[in-house]
Amino acid sequence: MKSLRNCLRRAKRRPGIFLFIALITFALTYLEQYNPWTMANASLSFFKGFDYVAFLSNLANSTIEFFKTPKVAFLTIGAIALVLFAVCFLLGIIFSGFFNQLSNATFDKPKRRREYRVGIGRYTFKLAIYFFIVIILTALVVIAILYSAIPAIMSVKQFFLGSAGMLLPTILLVAVSAVAVAFAFLFFALYVTYILPSIIFFRRGGTGVAFRMVNGYCWYLLPRTLAYMLVMLGIRVVLWIIHYGLSSQAAAICILVATWMIRTIINFAYAYFVFNSFSAMKGDMFDVE
Repeated sequence: MKSLRNCLRRAKRRPGIFLFIALITFALTYLEQYNPWTMANASLSFFKGFDYVAFLSNLANSTIEFFKTPKVAFLTIGAIALVLFAVCFLLGIIFSGFFNQLSNATFDKPKRRREYRVGIGRYTFKLAIYFFIVIILTALVVIAILYSAIPAIMSVKQFFLGSAGMLLPTILLVAVSAVAVAFAFLFFALYVTYILPSIIFFRRGGTGVAFRMVNGYCWYLLPRTLAYMLVMLGIRVVLWIIHYGLSSQAAAICILVATWMIRTIINFAYAYFVFNSFSAMKGDMFDVE
């Protein structure tokens, strides 16, 4: 309750923090719901004809074909990298002021004029590099997870094709794969998440500090991060079940507004938790020395 009261008190003192999260959440929710791919495919029927192994096989073959002309491939990768960094630089401008405000609120610093502008000047380039690296690493981690799931997927496929003796091995393989993937992605998400407040607060060595924090306090941080991810995943599953309410324009608007409001509250609570827990861990690790 005390933590909740502090959260509401800080939100009242700096209403721009909640407003920023609400605006960003609305933009992302709108783009998720009304992009052409979602409108055409985002329902459970999508998985009926989806061949997971064939999809990954086609992806691998496309990659091989892409690199058969190395010069064109590297020029294309370079161009994509430049565009990606430009996008990340824009994200750095947008988010640097917000994270400066959130950091100041978390550490109970007095509110000052031009906090947002000061944050842009201080953190834009650092956040641009952060977003650039995180996007690339996330893509690599997701690809690795997709391919690591192939044995479990094949085992399930064999079982449904009539291999009755595969029941126990299938259950064990799926369980082990699911736990391994969940822990791998959870720890990756934790490291990426806590690097953010660390590079905002520390001029140098922020990444190393974030790793030490996550390693030292992982059993406190894991349940809350897992709960956040499961809730957000659950919301998306429900949206896929109802196809975002797109069968009716009125229903789609209601679903959009409801999803936006729920996600805004959850995102605000989790952002506050990350920066508040970072503040507490920093106190344990440094202030007592």
